[in-house]
Amino acid sequence: MKILSLRMRLTLVTVVIIIILAFILTGSSIYNASSIFKAAQSSDSSSTIYNVNSANEGGYAGEYTDQDTITIAQASEEFNDQSIMLMCAVIVLGGFFTYFALGYALRPVHQLSQKISSITENNLNVRIDDFQAGDEINRLADSFNMLLSRLEKAFHMQKSFASAAAHELKTPLAAIKTSLDVLRLEENPSSEEYAWAVQVAEKQTGRMIKLVNDLFTMSMQHDYGFEDSVDLNLMLQDILWDLQPQIEEKQLTTSITDKFQRLLPANSAMLYRALANLVENAVKYNVKGGSVEICLAAEERHVSIRIADSGIGISQQQRERIFEPFYRADTSRSRKTGGAGLGLAIAKDTIERHGGQIGIESNGNQGTVFVVRLPI
Repeated sequence: MKILSLRMRLTLVTVVIIIILAFILTGSSIYNASSIFKAAQSSDSSSTIYNVNSANEGGYAGEYTDQDTITIAQASEEFNDQSIMLMCAVIVLGGFFTYFALGYALRPVHQLSQKISSITENNLNVRIDDFQAGDEINRLADSFNMLLSRLEKAFHMQKSFASAAAHELKTPLAAIKTSLDVLRLEENPSSEEYAWAVQVAEKQTGRMIKLVNDLFTMSMQHDYGFEDSVDLNLMLQDILWDLQPQIEEKQLTTSITDKFQRLLPANSAMLYRALANLVENAVKYNVKGGSVEICLAAEERHVSIRIADSGIGISQQQRERIFEPFYRADTSRSRKTGGAGLGLAIAKDTIERHGGQIGIESNGNQGTVFVVRLPI
């Protein structure tokens, strides 16, 4: 079943309203006119009786008043017919006028629809700039432009994400293929060469598994609840304990200052993953013999978690992009230390889904301070 156009639907609604009003007005007019004609006819009837009595006395007025009565009845009937005809004419003309008037009024909507239909996923950079309706439709065009900007940004991020993910998966696969090609070139590979190829394959497979797990974590960020009661101090101690081998390797000193003694409603697993990524970064990109200082403090309606390190630091320009997926502040260092650049993106998304905020503050001439604020 074909749906009627907006113009036709508005026309039909308006015609129905015109019909209702026309019936009311015409009915009122006919009723009032009939009342007047009946009153006049009653008055003439009284005059007829009087004139008939006069005629019995020798007058002829009775014949004159009967003609007047017929004329009033005919006038009432003609008035009713003309009112009905006029009502029909008003309905028909009103319908046609409404249809063409709505066509003119809805012309900007039709133009906007044509411009929107010409925009596809391949030209999201197009904007409706030359549309000047000067009313709500113009504001609709402005809102659509803002929607296009958000869609363009989302599509760009999606393409960049897919490209970066493909690149991250391609690198370990290429390393595995290279080791196999080298092994194939040898007619009689030694046990050491086999062990080397297996070691490369094992290392790169582990790297791909970690990347896939990170991608899976980002994809499932929408599907978890916040029913756990978390002790942030114990959680951070567990994180430092898990990172103890790396901490000892770099001879780092760590400390936790706890000024928050309440349980926090959260998703324990996801919040642990987010905070572990931040602490792991503080350890991974720190200098040998450096420090990692964690401070918990209660604010008005939030708890702040400051994770400060004495590492390589992050420049002001890099801070604007540090939370983007696959972005690395130092590519060469990231390659040596491992990771695909998803840790901070996962941390940011998790913190924001907990209703919190995450940011970076200056730590003087060196190091980085990540500040997390979570609602109490």
